[in-house]
Amino acid sequence: MYNFLLKRGQLLALLLGVGVVAIYLASVLLGLGTAGYSTSDDLNTILKNNPGADFSFFDLGMKLTVGLIILAAAAAVLFGLWQMLMSPKGALKGIIGVAVIAVLFFVLSNSSEAESTGKIGELVQRFDVSESVSKYISGGLKTTVILAAASALFMVLGEIRNLFK
Repeated sequence: MYNFLLKRGQLLALLLGVGVVAIYLASVLLGLGTAGYSTSDDLNTILKNNPGADFSFFDLGMKLTVGLIILAAAAAVLFGLWQMLMSPKGALKGIIGVAVIAVLFFVLSNSSEAESTGKIGELVQRFDVSESVSKYISGGLKTTVILAAASALFMVLGEIRNLFK
């Protein structure tokens, strides 16, 4: 199965995506016709004038998209674990990288202060965000900024290194 997906996985994913799009379009076009609308009707205006209008035929597209995202995430995790089991020495760098990111997030979220002033403080109060969740949000944002800056720095350094190769 692994070798089949290695050889034909991209084609299979493309065909699955095209199939989902075709099913979604058929559902929408049939739903529009059944509801008495055409593709030239302005559905926004119809919804504003008739808030009870039923547009549930669009739901299938969202459900299929969520299903594909779940399938892709599960496949990524399963194949990642499979690859890790088949080559534990090669997976060590990835495990160390994830551990460094987790430690960075833990340190930053524990050292963050809960926001209580300014615009962010207003949002925290309006959406009833607890102090611990606010710290996690701050830690996540700081981790993201640090990782983005580090990746930009490494891209520049990599290009400078390639210049002298």
